[in-house]
Amino acid sequence: MVVTLEGKKILATGATGAIGRSFLEHALEAGAWTAGAYHQSEGEAVLLRGKGVFMLQADLRDRLKARNLIQEVLRECGSLDALVYSAGNVRDRTLLKMTDEEWDDVLRLHLEGLYACAQAVLPSMKARRSGQIVAIASLSGLIGRAGQANYSAAKAGTIGFIKSLAREAGRFGVRANAVCPGFVDSRMTKQAPPEAWERAKADSALGTISTAQVVGSFVTWLLSEHAEGITGQVFHLDSRIP
Repeated sequence: MVVTLEGKKILATGATGAIGRSFLEHALEAGAWTAGAYHQSEGEAVLLRGKGVFMLQADLRDRLKARNLIQEVLRECGSLDALVYSAGNVRDRTLLKMTDEEWDDVLRLHLEGLYACAQAVLPSMKARRSGQIVAIASLSGLIGRAGQANYSAAKAGTIGFIKSLAREAGRFGVRANAVCPGFVDSRMTKQAPPEAWERAKADSALGTISTAQVVGSFVTWLLSEHAEGITGQVFHLDSRIP
């Protein structure tokens, strides 16, 4: 199966993270014009710029900055065929020890940023009666994890947001889907203790850890003509059986 995104214009947030970077590399290979948003990791942003990605820095926890990001990308390319919201963070702690700042920080990036970006890009997609919004959620949003009340709540909210958006935007020809990786080898999981890695492998039917490459490849397929007509779905990309 040949997957092509030739002529498509795509923005991915969380561009310097493992999943965002993998997706952008796949999208470039498939022929898309790509833009990436990042908060930190300037060195990795430089590498993506070198590959031809239009890179912008933005703190998506701030609604105004998130909306300004979308407007800046639209000024650059005129229209967007897809928004892939991959920005994420973790501030793991048990609920009894969690601070308000740790709770707010995670929900602002995962939910406030998604809300602001989707709301800002939707009018142009509605006008063209075409477009896609894909949010990277997580298995944690489906099953919950101890020590991740903030992250699990944010990802469960992401799933609910996408399902509602799909119902609202479908009449405009705009699709919305969520992708739920499991425990992925990434900068975020590098912070996890060894027992978390072992538990993830033990919970997997295949005894494996998910990879960003699989997620990036799947999202590229989801944006292609091969996935036309799919909306409001939650794709579980892991070998753990909930």
